[in-house]
Amino acid sequence: MKFKQYDAVRLKGILAPIAQLNDEFNLRSPKTGDVAYIIEIYENPLGYELEYSDADGITQWLMAFQPHEVELEFVS
Repeated sequence: MKFKQYDAVRLKGILAPIAQLNDEFNLRSPKTGDVAYIIEIYENPLGYELEYSDADGITQWLMAFQPHEVELEFVS
């Protein structure tokens, strides 16, 4: 399935190690089950910028992934 910008996606699996996060955009690491939004789609190489926010709308993490690094499931 080809995803589009602003689609909501669930992280079904994280297939590559995630580096230690230590900046103002990442309060925690991504976890399997997180529902994030596709903020940007990159063409070369193919990748997705994903943002996950808590119930209060505070960004918990903002990261770019290539398709081989994460398994995504379309939510809406």
